[in-house]
Amino acid sequence: MSYLKIDDIVNVVVSTAGAATPRDGFNIGLIVGKSTHIEAAERCRVYSGLEAMLDDGFAVTDPEYKAATLYFAADPAPSKVVIGVCGAEESWVDAITACKAANNSWYAVYCAAADGLSTAEHQAVATYLETIVAAYFYDDDDDADLTNVETDVFSVIKKLSLKRSFGLFSKTAYAAAAAMGFAMGANDGTAGSAYTMAYKSLAGVTPDDLSETQVAILQGKNANYYVVRGGTYNVLEKGVTANGTWFDEMIGLDQLANDIQIGCMDVLAKTKTKIPYTDAGALNFVLACNEACDGAVSRGFLAPGIWEGNSVLDLEKGDTLDAGYMCQAEPVADQPSANKALRICPPIYVCAILAGAIHSVVIKVFVV
Repeated sequence: MSYLKIDDIVNVVVSTAGAATPRDGFNIGLIVGKSTHIEAAERCRVYSGLEAMLDDGFAVTDPEYKAATLYFAADPAPSKVVIGVCGAEESWVDAITACKAANNSWYAVYCAAADGLSTAEHQAVATYLETIVAAYFYDDDDDADLTNVETDVFSVIKKLSLKRSFGLFSKTAYAAAAAMGFAMGANDGTAGSAYTMAYKSLAGVTPDDLSETQVAILQGKNANYYVVRGGTYNVLEKGVTANGTWFDEMIGLDQLANDIQIGCMDVLAKTKTKIPYTDAGALNFVLACNEACDGAVSRGFLAPGIWEGNSVLDLEKGDTLDAGYMCQAEPVADQPSANKALRICPPIYVCAILAGAIHSVVIKVFVV
């Protein structure tokens, strides 16, 4: 069933991300493949485990099953996966578009193909997903990735400044499905659940033996990689998307924007009486934004700090945000009469401070 966008009524604009597509959570991945166990007319199915896939006719040798095996092996493991079908004569972008129309519960995407995707196919998928507020997980094992050439897939997608594509160099087939599994499994929305992708273990993925020079080259391409540190720790590094954005910041902002949008839409849809065009009426939407930000603070995505941005209404640069955020509405008295006639709410401003994360530490030991 098709639906009309909430964006036409409640449009949330984040300075580093577009308006989010409403969804219940940001913890379900989509794995798209060419297998024919799902009819094209149905397009995709939701599975809570590998056994159900086998019951539907998937073989352990199918790319979708292999990818799902790594996806569900994550710790913590995601609860669900959406498996979609890409027709023989269909492009990956067309297939993902059709999957979105059939099931909009997923946030991240992995394309499972026995021989992988071409650079052009990766580029097409990455460019498309940039427009719908989703994350693209992909992997590549070409030795050229480890050189200074600029025609490899990581370099190509980096040049496009795409912030929603998480590329992983790995000689393990379908390795990025494991990274997607961790990202979706860890994002359960509970208190203190905010996470980063850096230094995580990927179950079922073999670390690659990379030199410091090769690591530096991959870092320069904003490509992630899986290596052994100190002879003991199998870790994913560095946790960034193609344009250098930390993955955890991207998904956190998407989730915050989504929560604000849904909260404000609930005010409009569930308030039995009309909301007056007054400062008190606009306060309803400020409170909805407060609730969304409170959730982000609880997850550990936002935190108290000093506001270093430009002045916004009553908030001045250098002010302390004890809650980690401040939501304000422009006064009704300052609104043009046309906006009142059109029943457009005064602009709401959400100023928030990211909690950030620690990825490295310097320790000085003084001995007498």
